[in-house]
Amino acid sequence: MRLSSTARLRLVTLATATILTASIGSFISVQSYQSSLSTIDTAINSTIADAAKTPNQELSAALFHLDEFSLDLSLYLVSRDGAVTTVSESTIPLFEAISLRDVAGATKRVEKGYGIHDYRFKSYEISGGDYLVVAGSSVEATSRLKSELITVLFITILTSLIAFGLLSIYIRRLKRRDDEDALARMQAFLGDASHELRTPLTVIKGYVEMLSKGLMAEEADKDRAFTRVNTEIARMETLIHDLLLLAELGESAQRESEVINLSELVTSHGEDFATLNPNRKVTIEIEDDIRIFGVLDYFSRFLQNALNNITRHTDGEIEVSISLTKSGKHAILTIEDGGSGLPESAYREKIQSLNRFDKSRSRESGGSGLGMSIMAAVIAKSEGSLSLRKSQLGGLAVIADIPTFRE
Repeated sequence: MRLSSTARLRLVTLATATILTASIGSFISVQSYQSSLSTIDTAINSTIADAAKTPNQELSAALFHLDEFSLDLSLYLVSRDGAVTTVSESTIPLFEAISLRDVAGATKRVEKGYGIHDYRFKSYEISGGDYLVVAGSSVEATSRLKSELITVLFITILTSLIAFGLLSIYIRRLKRRDDEDALARMQAFLGDASHELRTPLTVIKGYVEMLSKGLMAEEADKDRAFTRVNTEIARMETLIHDLLLLAELGESAQRESEVINLSELVTSHGEDFATLNPNRKVTIEIEDDIRIFGVLDYFSRFLQNALNNITRHTDGEIEVSISLTKSGKHAILTIEDGGSGLPESAYREKIQSLNRFDKSRSRESGGSGLGMSIMAAVIAKSEGSLSLRKSQLGGLAVIADIPTFRE
């Protein structure tokens, strides 16, 4: 089952909040636990150190140290045969017996012990072969650790729920805004599409009425009327085809996707354009074997629209440059001309459906206003981006940034 982008965003955010909160909380709790153990170990080591300073009076020195610093530690004397004598016991009883082996192994560093309660201890061999054992309870530190970890768990759950709730609110607001934008674009699209269709329909209706009422008696006038009707019908067919193509590009399903040799495709269209425009200086610079993944028909239509726009909106002698280069994991296709370009504001416009960048010229030159929308949709279909900028030749530069095919 494939998760939606919204579901993935929720999961990633929830996982991130959970991991960060749990990691930070656990780290602080463990550091606090280690600090508590270090405090116990320091008290034990200081007691042993004072005892070691007074040979033959180790027991008295250890007792004096515990009393002087009010340390809640236990003091035991373990004989060579393993007998344990309690000299002083802390408020928490630690053990009833301890093996001589464990005592002998704890003369160099503080060790863990498990008895009635968990404890830490260190021993010191005194005169006569007996051992002085100093021990302290680690119950409080362990209990505090467990309590803090439970608190961390609670805070983690609470933080995750808050993050999830805030994210859900944000996504709902974002979705509402996107829906409003989509509705506004659709309304504008339908308004412009109906306007585009109304123009040829008005022309056809006018000529049909004139012909049906016999207002055109001359054969030349009739021929002109039929020619105009046929022209407008062809224009409507083109417009409807463009609308259907835009609708198809807006669908999520892929159609006939394949690996496309973009270098060969751009070269082919570029050479055809140069052949059909002999009065233009056409510069073609194409890197070899740049491949992308997409629908061949769509990219052919993209190139046709881009080059047809140049033919339609620039003089026949205007210079044109077509280049295709590879930048990292992306193909950069640039088609630019030396014409008059677009209004300055158009270079900052977001390409939208039926967006005429120069509304004064499209209809006279036969454009429907859908060409740029189709071009943007084709590039977006392959997860690329389309941008417009001022050309180095002085006119318009159309730049398509397309991910290359990765095997």
